[in-house]
Amino acid sequence: MKKYFSSYTFWKWKILIVFSIFYTTNYLGRFNFWPMAPLIRDDLSLTHVQIGLLNAAILWGFCFGDVVHGSLSEKYGFRKWIFIGAILTTVCNILVSYSSSFIVFLIPWFVCGFVNAACWAPGVGMVSQWWERKQRGFALGVVSGASGTAMLVLWLGTGLVGATYGWRVAFRYPPILISVFAVLLLIFTKDFPSEAGFKEKSYQQSKLFRGFKDKYIALIKSRDFHLVGHIKGLENVVRYGLMTWIPLYYYDKGGFDISSTLIVTVMLPIGYALAPPIAGFISDKFLLSNRKPLTFISCVVSALVLFSICIVDPSQTKIGASLMLIGGISLGMSQLPVMAVDFFGKEMAATTSALVDAHGYLYAGIQAVVVSLIVGLSDNWIMVFVLMGMIRVMSAVILLFVRPGLRS
Repeated sequence: MKKYFSSYTFWKWKILIVFSIFYTTNYLGRFNFWPMAPLIRDDLSLTHVQIGLLNAAILWGFCFGDVVHGSLSEKYGFRKWIFIGAILTTVCNILVSYSSSFIVFLIPWFVCGFVNAACWAPGVGMVSQWWERKQRGFALGVVSGASGTAMLVLWLGTGLVGATYGWRVAFRYPPILISVFAVLLLIFTKDFPSEAGFKEKSYQQSKLFRGFKDKYIALIKSRDFHLVGHIKGLENVVRYGLMTWIPLYYYDKGGFDISSTLIVTVMLPIGYALAPPIAGFISDKFLLSNRKPLTFISCVVSALVLFSICIVDPSQTKIGASLMLIGGISLGMSQLPVMAVDFFGKEMAATTSALVDAHGYLYAGIQAVVVSLIVGLSDNWIMVFVLMGMIRVMSAVILLFVRPGLRS
């Protein structure tokens, strides 16, 4: 037993599990605005456009953070960078909880997005150091599944706290868990196998410390990296568009109260949590690490779900919940985060995953503003879901031109 606990297998699983558990708390301080949006809107007398701008603020803040945190964590250490991002995320949420107006909410919320980005790509970088390409789909699928579980924790934790005690309490206390679990991550993980005594598993780690310029030039020259980045952007328009607006859609059009709205929409993050590890395992085991087929299926099925939402009465609870579950599973099947790492391998895993993710949050922020204008000016929810469905079809077409990467 003692030999097992000092083995490489034990360590790589510990890295994966500890980071995944940490990340399940992360959305308590990043996307807690979503389930609380109806309450915040009523308390601060916000318009749909202002709600859209607040959503854009957190998303664009995360986008700008992604641009720098991946490379910086490769230079200064994954664990330390995650820890700093977690502490600052908690601080920003506490500041936001005292907001009395739109502007007072907006500024710390943007900063929160920027610092919270330090909790994602560095973690992908750290996990990638321990898991080889042939198992990368499963490992990063577990990490992506943790982000789905994080949405579930958010929906239940923030949702129940907010429904019981108000949105300010939901912003003030649950985000403290992010810092608590960041301390545990700092204690129980290592950035590289060599730091845990596995010299034979090490490679030329000096490659990680190449200058920013070399890394970004390599990425700029990659046609497939650009395509995957834009597909990720379009995917996030739908992924975060649904998470942002579905609660308001069912709250307003379905005639539900906040508790009933959460019961229907919680099926979406359940789908996000279940699909990624299974899809990653399938791509590793049966598709020879080819990430395209499942990503293509993800685009097609999620498009069908979005078109279906347009024709289903929002007051139909069971049908709505079923569509949310299928939509979450189909979007969770996407292998774009793994494809990003496959292009340049583990030596640039944090940088590549961060910059692909930056595309996602740039697009998601634009979505927040555009949808707020559509809903605010015309109250036309059908147009919103039709546009999202067409975006998934467009993503499937672009994906056909991407060549899969196969770096270790």
